[in-house]
Amino acid sequence: MKKIVNKEKKRRPLSRKKKRLILVIAAACVLVLAACYTVFIAPLLEKEQWVYKEEVVERGTLKVGVTESGSLEYGITSILYDLDLEVATDEDEDEEDSSEETVQKYLRIEEVYVAAGQRIAEGDVLIRFTQDSVSDVRRLLESAVVDAQSEYAQAQSDYNLSALEAQMDYESSKLEAEYANSIYQNAKSSVENEVTAIQMEIQQRSANITSLQERVEEAAENYSEALTVYEAASYTMSLTDTGNGPNFMIIQKEYINAQTQYENAKSSLTRARQELEDNEREIENLKNDLAAARARSGLEQLDVQQTYEESVKNGENAQINYNAQLESLKETLQEAEEEKEKVREQLEAFEAFVGTDGCLYADGSGIVTEVAYEAGDRLRTAGTLVSYATPGDMTISVDVTQEDIVDLAVGDKVDITFSAYKDTSYEGSIQSINTTATSESSNTVSYSVVIAVEGDTTLLYGGMTADIIFVTEQKEDVLYISRKAIVEENGRTYVYYKTALGSMELKEVEVGISNGVDTEILSGLKEGDVIYLASRVSSEEEVRSGSEDTQTDAGSQGQRGGFTLPEGMELPEGMEMPEGMELPDGMEMPDGFTMPEGMPGGNMPSGGMPSGNMPSGGMPSGGMPGRGGSEGGGRP
Repeated sequence: MKKIVNKEKKRRPLSRKKKRLILVIAAACVLVLAACYTVFIAPLLEKEQWVYKEEVVERGTLKVGVTESGSLEYGITSILYDLDLEVATDEDEDEEDSSEETVQKYLRIEEVYVAAGQRIAEGDVLIRFTQDSVSDVRRLLESAVVDAQSEYAQAQSDYNLSALEAQMDYESSKLEAEYANSIYQNAKSSVENEVTAIQMEIQQRSANITSLQERVEEAAENYSEALTVYEAASYTMSLTDTGNGPNFMIIQKEYINAQTQYENAKSSLTRARQELEDNEREIENLKNDLAAARARSGLEQLDVQQTYEESVKNGENAQINYNAQLESLKETLQEAEEEKEKVREQLEAFEAFVGTDGCLYADGSGIVTEVAYEAGDRLRTAGTLVSYATPGDMTISVDVTQEDIVDLAVGDKVDITFSAYKDTSYEGSIQSINTTATSESSNTVSYSVVIAVEGDTTLLYGGMTADIIFVTEQKEDVLYISRKAIVEENGRTYVYYKTALGSMELKEVEVGISNGVDTEILSGLKEGDVIYLASRVSSEEEVRSGSEDTQTDAGSQGQRGGFTLPEGMELPEGMEMPEGMELPDGMEMPDGFTMPEGMPGGNMPSGGMPSGNMPSGGMPSGGMPGRGGSEGGGRP
């Protein structure tokens, strides 16, 4: 039997000549690929294609205007402390020239409930004051109100009494002047004139009896009331132990006041009775004079004339004195009234400030910007307690050129769009227009316009960027489409219209106003029609986007674009693979060889016109839509 022995053949290495041959073949393949890319693939990649997007014809309001940009600014509301809590009190009421001292209590903060940056709502508690400080200030002001009312009542009484006395003195002087004049005019003829004058004076004195009796009765009533109060105060005083306690001081003060009123009333009663008696006595004297005058043969003319002149002078002086007394009394009464009103207003302002619970509340909503005090502080000076930015007082300042400012007026409505909320439209109105130019360069003259933001502003923050549209023209209930859908050709306007069968045709339309974004359609379309918006894209962009989705890694085989070098083959030194193509492990490009720039691996791009029929008549020579500039504006 023949023995079979398996022997492994030893693989011979490639000769140097074969390696060179393989490298030459590989280089030739690479050159062929580069030529194919340059001649066939690159021109296709540079070719542009059209992409179409459907849009529906809409009906609504179309606004045309000028657009400017600016930043949102908050209005700041400050809660101020400006209460006047100083009150004047008599240091020593027993002295005739009593001096006044100023007494003041201060509110003390118990707790602060807000901090800078905190959002607050209307009615939120901001600050609470201590109940002790609130009570101290309230008692001080209430006591001052009572004292001021009492002083005003006393001043009113003094004024009335003094004015009556001054009036009586003045009237008496006038009567004396009139009497002297009568005597002077009639003394020359007969005694009967003197008798008549005396009778007139008797009648005047008799008329004064009624007034004086009323004064006596009034003084008697005041005396009786004062006596009752005084006796009650004396009795209370007798029951009170002597001491320096607050109750004793109050009772003693009431006793002294009652005693003073009693003495004044008693003096007034005595004086009124005395004046009544004097008046009656004077009447009796005049009656005696009347009898004596009838008995006398006459009066000397010189004495009568002298008496008359003196009476005229006294009457003039009486007028001056009367006016001066009234003016002084009015000043005193006015000062007392002003002091009464002052302390009353102080108390009312304090009560309105602290409320019923000693807390300060927010008048509106916003974001706190400043808190000037903290717990434990006393409010010793006027100033700001809390400040907050109010959403209801938001403005935007923009610069408008001189060409556009002439079309604007305060109160005009504007449309506002914020960069943070592009899909939300806000309304506003022109609050003010600065008549002084903000810039006066050779090319541009602008004026500052302040816009007030209206409506719900809770989502807005200070500093947000906004576009302001100043509406110069507006049409209601019109058809409109995107300006980009308009195709212009030989002075006519067209749109790419979607037919009922789904094909696309070029349709002529008549256009109206445009705001740079939308254009009014006067005829040629109806609401709900579908049109196309065309845009250009390059085939290279489409290929690259498609290749990203279709390319896959070749793994350990080093495959790219369907090309694989033989196993173990290496490119010469300096030779590089084209972009997108990879060599197998261990293979290198030859020296000095570089693939054409931009040559991708992968498949040929697909592209061309979108599915559907081309419009009848072909593409307009004017090109696709979207040409021309635009004004500011926006779709409503």
